[in-house]
Amino acid sequence: MAARVPRSLSQVNRRVFAGLSFRAIPRIANASARAGLLAHRNTRGLAPWTCRVTQANVTRYSHTDSTSSTDPYASIPDATAYKGSSITEKHWMSRDVAVVDALIEPKAILQFFEFTTSGVLPNGKKTDLALLAEDEVPLLVAPSSEWAPAPFNKDSRLTVQKAIERITNQKDLSGVCKIGHNIHFLKSRLWGGLAPVPASRWREKDLNNPDHFAIAHEYLTSVIAVFEYLNIPQIRTNMCDTFNKISGDFEELQDALNARRKAQGSLAKEKIDLTALWEQFIRAQYQVMTSTAHSWVLARVAELREQTMGSFNAIPAENPEGPEMEAFSKRWFDLVSVTSMADFNIWIHMDGYRGYHPPSEIVAGLHNPDLKDQDKNYGFSKLLSERLEQCIRAQNEAAKVQGPSATQSDAARLERLSLSTVVQDELREKIRGRVPSPKPPVQPWIQQLLRVQEMMQQGQDSDYCFGLAIYRAAHKLSDEQWESVQREVEAHLMSWSDDIQHADELRPLFKLHWFDCKELGFDATKPVSAARRHFQQIRSSNEWSHQIAPSVFLLIDHFNVGSYVDPEYRASFTEDKGFLKGDFQGHVLAVDADFDDSATKKESADGMANESPQDEGPEYPGQMRILGNLVWSELYPMIMLQSVRLLNFWLQAREHPWKAYTGPTVPSQIEQWEERNAIKTYMMDGFVEFLKQKDPTLAEKVKEFRKEGVI
Repeated sequence: MAARVPRSLSQVNRRVFAGLSFRAIPRIANASARAGLLAHRNTRGLAPWTCRVTQANVTRYSHTDSTSSTDPYASIPDATAYKGSSITEKHWMSRDVAVVDALIEPKAILQFFEFTTSGVLPNGKKTDLALLAEDEVPLLVAPSSEWAPAPFNKDSRLTVQKAIERITNQKDLSGVCKIGHNIHFLKSRLWGGLAPVPASRWREKDLNNPDHFAIAHEYLTSVIAVFEYLNIPQIRTNMCDTFNKISGDFEELQDALNARRKAQGSLAKEKIDLTALWEQFIRAQYQVMTSTAHSWVLARVAELREQTMGSFNAIPAENPEGPEMEAFSKRWFDLVSVTSMADFNIWIHMDGYRGYHPPSEIVAGLHNPDLKDQDKNYGFSKLLSERLEQCIRAQNEAAKVQGPSATQSDAARLERLSLSTVVQDELREKIRGRVPSPKPPVQPWIQQLLRVQEMMQQGQDSDYCFGLAIYRAAHKLSDEQWESVQREVEAHLMSWSDDIQHADELRPLFKLHWFDCKELGFDATKPVSAARRHFQQIRSSNEWSHQIAPSVFLLIDHFNVGSYVDPEYRASFTEDKGFLKGDFQGHVLAVDADFDDSATKKESADGMANESPQDEGPEYPGQMRILGNLVWSELYPMIMLQSVRLLNFWLQAREHPWKAYTGPTVPSQIEQWEERNAIKTYMMDGFVEFLKQKDPTLAEKVKEFRKEGVI
């Protein structure tokens, strides 16, 4: 049964603030390896402690739900009514499901403690501040009342628990905010250092094709919308306040640690300054977010600009004011506008953050004391006019010698046209300071996994790997056919590392562990439910706890097989329909290992089933199809880092004709899917009604297939 996402915030979000759960972890080889694994929570049984943070739940809510005086969640700041700018309004208005977003991601607390032992910042640089000593690592999983000297031994709670509760505490909801799921999902990607759409996926989607310019432009403006959200004054204030409260918790821990060092006479140990480490860590985290976003937008704009320039040459000289020029001018203006918005909007300012000392120079993405004045006095039009006049004078002088071609040729026209780019590049240094190296840092999740691998090698833990369980539920194939499909699936899953630094080092470490549903005796009519029960039984076992991610597994059914072996399967969606061809490839089924519909049944018992259908939220079935080449590069890191759950991925996939995750979505893309789905729904509704009269059992089966996206 699918779990319906209810419209009541109070009902949906009860579990958001359910607290932390800890489990005992077996001893591993050495303390330094244990320290390095603090943030790697999903490698079951390896970390010295595991803190499980319940992620933001998703809801559709009405006005009465969000303002009721009896609703404890009514005080959550609400950004869903914000309209953004003229070029981002579509993203703000398109959301139909809201999420409760943690302004500072809870996983940042866990990653911070890993940083206090490894010294490696999110941007890949090493800190020069003192780190925790090896014998202090176990103290992180014990309250200070058990180890600190007086008067620092009065707290019976873990510091990490207190810090996370600063974000998720239902008594103080300033650390969270209601926001559209589309903006939340992209913000979570950027927080993890993932590009909105990797360059290789951009090419797969054919987004540089002029026919897809509207969708490509919306991908660019979706990034601007994320930073509009983070720069809403109240959101900025709340992020700063949450950071400062957590800093206070870390100060208490550092005082206890330093008192312990003094009591032990550890004169060789430099005082630990957790508050300075926390500020340095978050500053680097914000730098990764802003630099990833800004460099990505500029790189994609450059590609689109090149394609747009190519169309300029096709404009007939005898009709320079025709429809071709009108279309070109609009696209060119859109690219100039989004570039300017990226320069001015992709910022996370840290003024007011405890321990942050604003530098005298501009720091791209973080600090420019004159940014508002720069915005008011941008001077783009004035400088462009001056440069254009200079260019025309030079071309006119050249024309006296070279003839009319000096001013009328395509090259001359393009020279004048490109001045807008030249001017923006010059002004950018005043806005953002010196442009950093175009080579982005290694993605934080890749850095983290490579560190884990190194520590495992040092600890000689040969049983450990980064793995996913995958179940075969398709048996209408010969052994030879299945072997061919299996090879193709594995190859597609491994084809994710284009343009990603150090991916070649990580890719060989990823493993698929195959299980055969038929050999295991599963019910052939309900393979997903049977696989989920089997997975829940084995994931904590000694044999598999170090081998597979615990929260999600994969499954191959006949629908997935068709996506790999039937060429007409993809062609039927990509030919003459305007869909992005990269969105229709081979896919697998990703299954939420902990999905349970008992909550749905309880809600029905409480009377939720009596509400009108149009008020109900979308149905989350606990599973989702995903393109094979996105499994390791997106699903695994985002699930592993606990930035999102499978439900959040599913919200990006639910309108796809196959209900397949293809990456973050944008409004124009979804509109195409919805139009196609509306036609299909109209036709299938009539067909199901016909079947109910002829074969009710078959009609129910068709309904199940429709829900799963099979037909």
